[in-house]
Amino acid sequence: MQLKRYTIASLILILLVAAAVYSIDNESISFDLLGMHFPNLPVAFWVVVPLIIMYLASLLHMGIYALVGNFKLRRLNKDHEKMIDALRDSLLGVNERNYVYKSDAYKLMGKLIDNALILPYETLRSVGNEKIDEALQLMRDVKEKKKVEIKKFHLSNTTSIAIENNLNRFERGEIDADTILSRPESYGEIVCAKAYESYVKTASIGSVMKFKNLFTKASLVDFVQRVNAAENGIQISNEELATIFSALKLSSNDWIDLSAAMSKNMLPEQRIRLFEMLSENNDDAMEGYLYTLYDLQMIDTANEILNNTAHTDFQIFKAYRDLKRANKHYDIAIFLRRSC
Repeated sequence: MQLKRYTIASLILILLVAAAVYSIDNESISFDLLGMHFPNLPVAFWVVVPLIIMYLASLLHMGIYALVGNFKLRRLNKDHEKMIDALRDSLLGVNERNYVYKSDAYKLMGKLIDNALILPYETLRSVGNEKIDEALQLMRDVKEKKKVEIKKFHLSNTTSIAIENNLNRFERGEIDADTILSRPESYGEIVCAKAYESYVKTASIGSVMKFKNLFTKASLVDFVQRVNAAENGIQISNEELATIFSALKLSSNDWIDLSAAMSKNMLPEQRIRLFEMLSENNDDAMEGYLYTLYDLQMIDTANEILNNTAHTDFQIFKAYRDLKRANKHYDIAIFLRRSC
């Protein structure tokens, strides 16, 4: 539209100049310039020729700059699209991001966003961009444990949104523990660990042991409670249990928690022999052994062990021993603030 106006204005100017010159001098001339002979034409014609050349040159100048400007605009538009994708990935927690920006205006922001995770306020519902608004809606729906279609976002199972959504699906019963554990590459470690916590409560020993690398303290507590249980009970040797325990880094408190869990159903003889064996090579397991002995009222055995330790060792158990000697009879579980 602007070019059309410029052309009309230029044409009017050329015609006005030609008319003005022709009214003053309507003669014709010919001349030679740079070895070239120019024919006999009206003076008005030769006056407007430079104007026409100037008009054409200006058109060429504007065309070149318009082309350069168009390339810059296209580059900015492409960088803008990349920025939108980067913002969406940052919202959804995509780990691997490396967008390359060609315009300086986006390079700084792009580098920052590629290395950041955006956590918007819950009050932000939309921004007016379809991709960003879809991401915001997905985040809200997943947080509210709604059923969502997440495949179109092509998210890795390591992203927080994908993990939370798969946990929601597992809680709703859309996928079971067998499905998750048979395809760990599709669900990731966190979801597999959560599924395994449920799996160990009912699965056979053989099935549980296939995924024993997923044992956590929580799942281990649930597992040992099944030893000799009336419902979903299992039979397992102390050697097999010791092998499972050795794969985890357990603290002295963890050993006490495991002993408390075993007290639900495990035979006292097996429980004592297990912790006696474990404490021989693991100092932290000794507290579990002492807890077991006091819990099973093996007072003399526990006291004998304590009497052969350094004064600063096992202070809490020595305090309990002294209370017992003073006829203060407290349950060891309550004394150590363990659930009975």
